[in-house]
Amino acid sequence: MFRETVQDVFSYLSEVNEFIQSIGIFLLSLIPFVESPGGTAIGALIGLPIIFALAISIIGNWLSLMAIILPFNAWLVKFRNAKQKGFIHKRASKARERYEKYGVPGVALLAPLVASGHIAAFASLAAGASKRTVVFWHVVSIVVWGVIGAGLGLYLKSDVIS
Repeated sequence: MFRETVQDVFSYLSEVNEFIQSIGIFLLSLIPFVESPGGTAIGALIGLPIIFALAISIIGNWLSLMAIILPFNAWLVKFRNAKQKGFIHKRASKARERYEKYGVPGVALLAPLVASGHIAAFASLAAGASKRTVVFWHVVSIVVWGVIGAGLGLYLKSDVIS
């Protein structure tokens, strides 16, 4: 089912005009696990100019991440001040352990390999990282992984053409 859905989206985006393709790539990059690398790779494969696809994917991924980080951070400040115990406190403790092992840069840059940047941002904030540090390293990660997605898209496109 998932494979057919991806093929349907790809087929649709391949057949529409550039404006609709751009909107589609933007919307895809909002989705956790697709994010900037997936959006950029798909943009390259459907024929959008690679720099344009990269920019759209980075902006979309960034907006979706900020839409999660900012409200979550406000809630987290209230949560920390309440000093509650229980399930959420245990989850936050586990996130803190991962954060202490890899730090925000490691968590942000490795996130697309094991999970989503959104989940990594939650984990970093829950572990006590500052919002500013989390935003900075996730922007770096979005750009780095977007460029990797662009390279993958160009490689796959050249492989398909030849």
